Amino acid sequence: MPERSKTEWATIGKVVALFGLRGELKVRVHTDIPDRFAELDAIHVGDQHVRHAIEGVRPYKSDMVLLKLKGFDDTTAAEKLRNADLSIPLSELAKLPPDSYYQHDIIGLRVFTLDDKPLGSIVDIIITGGNDVYVVKMEDGTQQLIPAIKDVIKQIDLIRHTMHIDPIPGLLDNSDSDEQDREGEDASGQESE
Repeated sequence: MPERSKTEWATIGKVVALFGLRGELKVRVHTDIPDRFAELDAIHVGDQHVRHAIEGVRPYKSDMVLLKLKGFDDTTAAEKLRNADLSIPLSELAKLPPDSYYQHDIIGLRVFTLDDKPLGSIVDIIITGGNDVYVVKMEDGTQQLIPAIKDVIKQIDLIRHTMHIDPIPGLLDNSDSDEQDREGEDASGQESE
């Protein structure tokens, strides 16, 4: 039965394929918590967030698990769930350590410099090997990439929906560094001494 209240949802996986003949699902995991699916009694499926009891879960590959839901006992039944998002209510998300945030908390934050100059809003997050990178849609409509590092991100206020940053030189405006480069060149484009 769908849950249609004002519940907010977090997607923690996606059904990418079927596995075997007994209705198991290959699920790409969208969470950093290794045993997240094993900790759950039920999962909510698709846009309607239909609740299904979990019958079993086991590891498959690095970012995947095999999931067995009650009532899905063959490939015909399980096929209906292919490409479905798997969600849980936000209230069931694991608690994070201080200064750690879920992506859904970051997307949509209004970004300001430390002197309260408005820059824009975070519209996406790029996951890299080292640190995340926030994609900010600037006030002028352009996009700017902001590294999610402590040297740049100075304050996140989820109540006010704001982030304050201290941009490193050249991060926001490359025209200043271009002007400095041009000051050291003569009219022929050669550097002067």
